[in-house]
Amino acid sequence: MRPRFRPLSKLAVVVFAAACSGSTQPEQAILNRSLVRVADCIGPARSLDPAIAATLPPRTGQMRPDDQWADLAQQVPGGFAGVLYIDGKPVLMLTDPTQEAAAKKALAPSIPGFDVVGAEVHQARWNFAQLVDWYNYLGTRTSVWQTPGMTAGDKDEAINRIRYGVVDAAARDKLVQTLAGIDLPCDLIAIEITAPIYAL
Repeated sequence: MRPRFRPLSKLAVVVFAAACSGSTQPEQAILNRSLVRVADCIGPARSLDPAIAATLPPRTGQMRPDDQWADLAQQVPGGFAGVLYIDGKPVLMLTDPTQEAAAKKALAPSIPGFDVVGAEVHQARWNFAQLVDWYNYLGTRTSVWQTPGMTAGDKDEAINRIRYGVVDAAARDKLVQTLAGIDLPCDLIAIEITAPIYAL
């Protein structure tokens, strides 16, 4: 069952009504969550300009597993986009599922404790290197994190998007306005209203 979409505003934003169960679509793996999708248009999964990406701080491996997954996405066939469990079953995200066999062979030694070989393959839009590059660019070269009311940010393998959390609808609308002024590819970012996360 596909998610239902309804227009939210003239800023090309739609709501993920992700309350369906039993789906194999990545954006439906998280249930009972309302996400706003930014730049809801039809277009290629455009990578960050390599010239810009080259100016970003290098990945250090300290952001785990994100940095490792981004490196794998650039090294193995199939467009690796992460691994997760859906309904207790292992799932491997690939942008090119036709390369499943080659991807699994290359990935199996690199993700210990996860059944790569037995995992079900789901179609992804973005490989994980793309998500990491865009996330790092938005975090270091734009004013996104200066938006009042920001609570969280993530490269979310379950929905295969960059996901931002904001405290309320006003903060959400302000973030949408900020993102509208950035040259973004289609369907890269989702926003949800969520409480701040505090370290214990």
